[in-house]
Amino acid sequence: MAFRDKRGIGVGQVFIFIVAAITFALILIFGYRAITGFLKSGEDVAFVQFKTGLESSVKKIYTEFGSVRVERYSAPLTYSQICFVDLDKPYDQDLCNFDQVACSVWKETAAAGRGYEGVDENVFLTPPAPVKIKVYRISVEDQDGKNFLCILIKQGAFSIVMEGRGDKTLLSVVPPAG
Repeated sequence: MAFRDKRGIGVGQVFIFIVAAITFALILIFGYRAITGFLKSGEDVAFVQFKTGLESSVKKIYTEFGSVRVERYSAPLTYSQICFVDLDKPYDQDLCNFDQVACSVWKETAAAGRGYEGVDENVFLTPPAPVKIKVYRISVEDQDGKNFLCILIKQGAFSIVMEGRGDKTLLSVVPPAG
């Protein structure tokens, strides 16, 4: 009879270990899903803050004629480049070397003769953003005389010079120090 009791305890312990293993696995699965959901929500919030900050600072300075500000932005780490395009200017196929999406939007806009008013975006991120970004009217001052400005985003940040022109915001790169 003592032999049966020991054997019964062994089967009971195996059953407890199986239930514990299943419970542990379920906790891991649901915990992983919750953590990835929190991370995704955090990335979404960071993008919305970036987008809102960029749109509001461009709109705020355009009426302040002659005002110049150097703005620094923190973009989500997934982005490596940002391009600003003056869609009211003639199409420049050189943009295709920097951003294919921006190039095709500008080409279609120019072909239709729509300009700024005819599009939903004039700022383009690499990789493409989940939501279109359209800032107030911009003009671009590029060193090469281009009507677009592409800036590398390094470690999730970039800086840009903004100058109010009364009817639009002039954007240019931050000059090197020294």
